[in-house]
Amino acid sequence: MPLLENTSSGKQLFALLFILAASVFILSPLGILIAYPFVDGNIFTALQHMNLAQTAQDIALLKYFQIVSQLGLFIVSSYIFSLLVSKKPFAYLGLNKNPKITLIGIAFLIGIVSTPFLNWVMELNSSLHLPSALAPFENWMRQMEMDAERLTEIFLRGSAWSTLLTNLFMMALLAGLGEELLLRGIVQPLFIKLTKNAHIGIWLAAALFSFMHFQFFGFVPRMLLGALFGYYYYWSRNLWIPIIAHIANNAAIVIYTFYSGTTDYAPKLGDVDTTNSPSALLIILSFSLSFAGLLFFYRERLKQSKQE
Repeated sequence: MPLLENTSSGKQLFALLFILAASVFILSPLGILIAYPFVDGNIFTALQHMNLAQTAQDIALLKYFQIVSQLGLFIVSSYIFSLLVSKKPFAYLGLNKNPKITLIGIAFLIGIVSTPFLNWVMELNSSLHLPSALAPFENWMRQMEMDAERLTEIFLRGSAWSTLLTNLFMMALLAGLGEELLLRGIVQPLFIKLTKNAHIGIWLAAALFSFMHFQFFGFVPRMLLGALFGYYYYWSRNLWIPIIAHIANNAAIVIYTFYSGTTDYAPKLGDVDTTNSPSALLIILSFSLSFAGLLFFYRERLKQSKQE
């Protein structure tokens, strides 16, 4: 019997935190050890220099450690946890059944029609200002936002096909798979059990999903997107659907920036022009179609449940 199968949700959550913390301590030296033969010069000097992103090696190291983190912290840790709580880890994670094509199609359509509404929310969130008493906190948030924006732009920079393929692997495939495994496959069900309320659990997991990106002036739209993925999983009981939707969302950004040659896929701090925002009619239509799509997703799942 798995070690944590019959333990409480609270103890399982504590165990998950322990596994994640342990993975961080293991990944850093392991990642350095693997990278050592491939680094020109002193490995520790290279590590200190890589955040400057001034050379090809700096950028390669940044991407390498991002991939190591996604594989270890998200994917491997999630699988190890699932082994500790269930005899059937893939079933526990919602990966044991093929997703319904109809539900994937609806999820794709929602992703398209929701874009104007989410972009509008992004603009509102980007123009947020806290009271003057909280100015130091706001300055810290903005610095974190700019650091995250800079790292994303560094990752997306480049016109070579190898850059596109690497970014699709790192920012779409691994990010979509890993984040959904951890946040929707494990954390969301734990939150639902702890709060005894599905909606609270879904939104808490969505808030954590947004927070972990450390882009606070994009917090609300990212939380809405996380909640959307959360409902896909909760209603379908199939994690492949939010995984595919998440990968498609990230891949669209990577491909757009590659072909457009610009990273201006979202509002930047200090550069929000509300006069060019989508029209009120388009925003309302986008929200309405997205909501209708969610209801249709839910109804389609009910129909398929009766047929199973």
